[in-house]
Amino acid sequence: MLKKWTTHSDYLSHLNREISLLYLPEKNRLFKLHQNSLLKLSLLNLDPLFPIVKPLYPEFGRPAKNQCEIIRSLILMVDVKKQSITDWALETTHDPILRILCGFHEDDAPGIASYYDLLARLWLTSRKSRKLKVRKFRRKPSRKYKANVKLPNRKPGVVLRMVTGFQSGKLPDVRPERVLQEILKHAVVDTSANLGLLGNTAFMSVSADGSPYYAGSSPYGVRVCDCKSKGIHQCDCSRKYADPDASWGWDSYRERWFWGDTLFSITAADSHNDLPIYLHPAQASRHDGVSSVFAIRNVLNMFPAFKLHKFLADGAMDTYAIYQMLIGLGIQPFIPLPVNTKFPTLKDYPEIKGFDAKGRPVCQANYYWNHWGYEVKKMRHKFRCIFISRGLECPDNLACLQCNSKKSSYGPSFYLKTNDDIRLFPPIPRNSDQFKQIFKRRSGVERTFKRIFEDYQVEAYRSRSRAVRFSLAIMAAVNMHLDAWIQHPELISADTQLKSAAV
Repeated sequence: MLKKWTTHSDYLSHLNREISLLYLPEKNRLFKLHQNSLLKLSLLNLDPLFPIVKPLYPEFGRPAKNQCEIIRSLILMVDVKKQSITDWALETTHDPILRILCGFHEDDAPGIASYYDLLARLWLTSRKSRKLKVRKFRRKPSRKYKANVKLPNRKPGVVLRMVTGFQSGKLPDVRPERVLQEILKHAVVDTSANLGLLGNTAFMSVSADGSPYYAGSSPYGVRVCDCKSKGIHQCDCSRKYADPDASWGWDSYRERWFWGDTLFSITAADSHNDLPIYLHPAQASRHDGVSSVFAIRNVLNMFPAFKLHKFLADGAMDTYAIYQMLIGLGIQPFIPLPVNTKFPTLKDYPEIKGFDAKGRPVCQANYYWNHWGYEVKKMRHKFRCIFISRGLECPDNLACLQCNSKKSSYGPSFYLKTNDDIRLFPPIPRNSDQFKQIFKRRSGVERTFKRIFEDYQVEAYRSRSRAVRFSLAIMAAVNMHLDAWIQHPELISADTQLKSAAV
């Protein structure tokens, strides 16, 4: 039973009262070491989380307490870069400053089991499934790929099947992490949107990517067979795994295989703070193209007020199914093509002799056509003669059939329809300055992973549970939003108010 939930106003009153009672040396340590944490937690309103967490508890039994405070405590733990819940629970019991920041009352700080009980409830799976499981043993793959080459899709056509399921409303929705995603949304993302930190949410650009998330468990498991007693020291029999969800994946940045998960992020591309709005865990072996289909479906359902307009991603999402899904949703794709992409000569367009290395159509005189805009309603690109459109005379007009056949001052023109090849002819041409300027913001999702894994050091926890790993990533994402809040001009005055109340 979840009966009591400390409101934010009560937390602020408790915070001001307890700080005023601290001895002077403790106050100095508070404002010297934990000033940013103090300001971040004072701005974090956890009241919207009560209707999300309450259904996780039955309507009978002993009332649970300190659930709001434990969530705040986990956010603070990630903020101060502590990598052990066990050590952190003991530290908050004995350190008065940490106890006050978390909102715990004296002699009432929760024990270690209370933290893990809450995390278990936030992960929507049966507790029995978290015990040691017998699973087929898989050795580390021996094949290696080149630098920055991601693991190829193991199942051809799976992205198209996922897109078809999404469009027909039959895409599976199995998300044990759903509550944690709702916590991120209601605790910080909605407020960041109201503060304008995510850009224009009515005309929103997002960048998407996946990153390796290393597990702390062993990839070798525990043997349950008797092969060793028979003198067989290397067998492929099924084994027990402490983390049955972890799998082998390819880390294209470090050029090695890793054991763990993939953390997939949707980041607000127009946010100067590179703020994530959605995270989800996936198998390390899952292709990012599959994850992107689920991510887009979930973002559209979770944020009905957000209107996605641009989708920025790397070459892992370069499939026809992804383009069809995005353009069908009214979202402009910004996805690069592989270097070795071959552009065909379309038979329906005699004006085109071929395409140059940048993907621009070339006329019969071997000059590229000048792009003259995109007609949204008819979904087609317009091209004009590169010389006549600039007020010049074509030096090879005798060899150019279009110029000779059309003597008007406007010169020849033709259209390329997006539907002819939705991947090669997106609404914004890849060789245009507009595409290049917008695509620069795709690196924002890379900086999101840098903040989570390096600045907040969530991998140093070495967790053997996907539930705990993803919870720590969510707490790091919450801290990223709070870091942006304390720099916002509308919220800076709160720092002065806290200091004056503590004197």
